[in-house]
Amino acid sequence: MAMRAAPVQDKWAWVSGLFAVGLGLAAHMTAGGSAPALPVLLGFAALCCLAAQLLAHWVHGPLLLLLASGVAQQLLHFGFAAFGGYFPGSGLVDHLHGASQSLSDAPALAASGGGSPHIMLYTHMAAAILTLALTAGVTGLLRRASLTATRGNTA
Repeated sequence: MAMRAAPVQDKWAWVSGLFAVGLGLAAHMTAGGSAPALPVLLGFAALCCLAAQLLAHWVHGPLLLLLASGVAQQLLHFGFAAFGGYFPGSGLVDHLHGASQSLSDAPALAASGGGSPHIMLYTHMAAAILTLALTAGVTGLLRRASLTATRGNTA
């Protein structure tokens, strides 16, 4: 039994899983969350790559892909929050908005534990949309390239 080479679309699914984790981590850290340890991050990356590989065969269409990207970002947020924690003042947004708050509000800020939930939602939503745009754009390019190649071989 001979082994076949994996199609380019299957290889791209793995890369889109890495994009989802990278964009999710950037969104989480921008909104004030902190990154989990490297082994945990690699575990999330492996799980996202496997999920992207499975979804590549079943999910066709931008709305389903956006739903899958949104669910992935929500799960990544829960995982990053559980394993990474939150340190007030560590995110980019906290540095920009934290200067206007007095030191007497510091215990209340520390007790809130997650930064602004709205900013966290917006950044993870942007990561889901960017994941959709990258995945759909590259998938469209790959389909056009494969159609061109098959037309060229039959001519």
